[in-house]
Amino acid sequence: MDKIIKGFVVLEGLDGAGTTTQKNIITSLLENKGHTVVSTFEPTDSEVGKLIRKVLRNEVKLPPLSLAMLYAADRENHINGEDGIIENIKNGKIVISDRYFYSSLAYQSLYTDEEKIYALNDFPHPEYLIFLDVDVDTCLKRINKRGQEKEIFEKESLMRKIRENYLKSFSCIPSSVKFLKIEGDISIEETTERILSFLSF
Repeated sequence: MDKIIKGFVVLEGLDGAGTTTQKNIITSLLENKGHTVVSTFEPTDSEVGKLIRKVLRNEVKLPPLSLAMLYAADRENHINGEDGIIENIKNGKIVISDRYFYSSLAYQSLYTDEEKIYALNDFPHPEYLIFLDVDVDTCLKRINKRGQEKEIFEKESLMRKIRENYLKSFSCIPSSVKFLKIEGDISIEETTERILSFLSF
């Protein structure tokens, strides 16, 4: 898990942290600078990814390890499949993903043996890893404002543990990964500014 994918950017954070918002803004700004950018996310919109989302919405019941395996299968295809991350990088594009295997390390480790989760996610690291470390209470307020049914991990006690798992996983990343942790509930604009200053595209 020490290999790095150059030109690959990952945004991570708790549900409600703003990773999707920042991914969309940064993609647009980099495209305005003349870059070709592929904006993507996990779970993907593949059939496996759609099944994962049904599990997250509690529409399908699966044992925790089965869910972890589905995430790994979806991620393998996301990286190495047709029109995947590797193919797009080889074609000179920047790839920005809302979530990657760090999410599995943080979320799936709640209910499944940590060593199994790490073994399932022996994937290359991104060149850039950005963690939006937004307060749990703020994340929950944003989730509640959506007015949608909460997903299975969107509970305060779980989210606090997920944050701890995230921080633990980041302690193991190779020094060659460019890592940025943005702390606190700052504005969307300030967050974007920090990310743009961090990236060297």
